Amino acid sequence: VGAIAGMLLYFGSGIFSSDIVVQNLAKGAAPAVFMTVATAIFTVTVDGAMLASRDFTFMLVQGTLSMLLQLKLLSWCTNISDIYGTFTLRLGGYAIIALARAALGRGKLGSII
Repeated sequence: VGAIAGMLLYFGSGIFSSDIVVQNLAKGAAPAVFMTVATAIFTVTVDGAMLASRDFTFMLVQGTLSMLLQLKLLSWCTNISDIYGTFTLRLGGYAIIALARAALGRGKLGSII
């Protein structure tokens, strides 16, 4: 799905706009969109496992901290790819921390595994 989104932006930018500047912006953002969509899909599965384990305190704390980090990073963004990068970092960071925590046997999911 991420690859399709990225390829559509890169190769199909002319479908959305005839303005060459807009087309170039879309092409430039295509790799960032690919990474963000792919990371979001992966993170949804991790989040589903966290929901199933009912580890709500961890989810709330981690979600709040990653949101605050993203808000701080957004102030330094200078283009749309940077903005997508903050989403990738936020979602990917959550997934990596949740998986590492479970792999170490911590939290409700880790104790089940």
